[in-house]
Amino acid sequence: MVVTGLGSCNPSRNIYTSPAFQAAARHHQTIAILPFDVQVGLRPVQMRRLTPEQLYGLELRHGRAVQSAFQVHFLKKINKNAEKVAVQDVNVTNSILKEHDIQPEEIQSYPPTQLAQMLGVDAVLVGSLTTNKPVSTAVAVAMTVYTFLYMPYVSGAGPTNTGNTFLKIYDGASGDLLWSYDNVLSRGLGSDTHHIVRAITRKAARQLPYAKNKR
Repeated sequence: MVVTGLGSCNPSRNIYTSPAFQAAARHHQTIAILPFDVQVGLRPVQMRRLTPEQLYGLELRHGRAVQSAFQVHFLKKINKNAEKVAVQDVNVTNSILKEHDIQPEEIQSYPPTQLAQMLGVDAVLVGSLTTNKPVSTAVAVAMTVYTFLYMPYVSGAGPTNTGNTFLKIYDGASGDLLWSYDNVLSRGLGSDTHHIVRAITRKAARQLPYAKNKR
């Protein structure tokens, strides 16, 4: 028996927009998108194949890929018809952070006002992303088959890959939290870490509040 296309997609999100967002955003000329702090959860057999340095390198690459994806979203979507807010090139952002020896996992320990001043911007977007693959593909197939045969009224066989992302936009002058986004996303059989990262990035980017802001 070959089972394909079965699985789950269970999003759960929380979005907060400060009442002060619209007023503050009108004064934002430039926003910096900082590299994401990414933690990749792999199965034990996969973890044994990677050294700590290799895993950290993988997480850095994912973090910068998400950072670049958000920059593209700003350029192609939010600023498509008229520039709502300029986006500092991520290469410039990362170069300045490197000069100050700041790693992605250290970013959220810095005050937003300090980051904004360091980067020369009016607002900063910081984020984290955690992925987890709790069971192997073989186990996931077995779970799916069992559910399909013996529990037909149960929807799906549970996620085989999950992701959790946190996004926050801070005003650079005051350090106030203007917007936050928290989303948990599950994917079923056939998903992988790259798939969950792409899916969660796409969904989060659509919620960015600048698109609704009038300059």
